[in-house]
Amino acid sequence: RVPEGVRYGVVNAIMFLSQSYKESIQYDACDENNWEQVNDRFPLSNACGQVGMSYQDMHCREDEAYMECPVRAEMEQVALTNAGWFQAPGPFKCGPRSKFPLTGFWDYDLGRENNDDA
Repeated sequence: RVPEGVRYGVVNAIMFLSQSYKESIQYDACDENNWEQVNDRFPLSNACGQVGMSYQDMHCREDEAYMECPVRAEMEQVALTNAGWFQAPGPFKCGPRSKFPLTGFWDYDLGRENNDDA
């Protein structure tokens, strides 16, 4: 008999991979896309959370807390892919405030990040 925790883990992995597979086909990307606009712009800070979420503040339920990893304040991550639609924002990146003190927005006209008007 398989322990219930193992079953939950397998189901979670399958669901995650299924969602990733669907989005990788739909958007031709393996990473999360910057798709939430604020004031008609795509904020670079969306890498930290979209739809009102703060990814670093997310926690497991109490009964699943043993699966939670601590936040590493100096961790950096850069996505490999981004959405392929015309003038789509570039890949997400995030890291410590010491390295990225300002986050601006994706500038359609310039086709790059704009931190001057943050």
